[in-house]
Amino acid sequence: MKKIVSDIHNAIQNSRKTIEFLTQNSSWTWLANYPIAVVNEITRIKDEESLKDLQKISFFDSQGFSKSSYTEEEIKYLIHNVPTAIKTAYCLCLKQKHNGEYSFREKFQHDRWKKITDEANFEALLASSKFDDSDTSKVIETELRDIMRSSKEIPSLKAIGFVWIVTVPKTLKIEDILEHYFLDNHIFVEKGRKITYIAWADKLADINMRYFVNKP
Repeated sequence: MKKIVSDIHNAIQNSRKTIEFLTQNSSWTWLANYPIAVVNEITRIKDEESLKDLQKISFFDSQGFSKSSYTEEEIKYLIHNVPTAIKTAYCLCLKQKHNGEYSFREKFQHDRWKKITDEANFEALLASSKFDDSDTSKVIETELRDIMRSSKEIPSLKAIGFVWIVTVPKTLKIEDILEHYFLDNHIFVEKGRKITYIAWADKLADINMRYFVNKP
């Protein structure tokens, strides 16, 4: 994880386009808007227009369930045309170049989502947040916890490294949140009136979410 964090730190220092910089200057493969779940059953789609758009790519089989495998083109179609039928992550760091196929599976037959599977190639999950002067410590902690909780629901993400890139005004102090969830695993980059923190854990599952900094 230290080398991954070093690459991210270098990208933030040298470019406003973090993912593009990583793609060109890192030994790992970095994919933004990585698909992590697709809707599992036709009954979950309530909007007629969305249903029509899904039928154009034969998204559901004769039993009303979605497929388990998708091409790059199909994923792009879902993201642009039926975003309610797919969940994406800010960025995934992969060990090797992606083969262009995405596989998903559900745990139980009528689950709301089929979840991404490719554990062997996953290295780390990146999440990104930005806040301004009007945001409070409680708002910031809530967003972080929402990101981690939803990611932990996906077994293949729960088992890998996690990096949170968060940009705040210098007037906002979030060290207590960083230390609570990430201990000493956080560094920062100062740019003008803002600070970008990079916080990480070797494994998302190991982050303790039992206790809060701000009372819920």
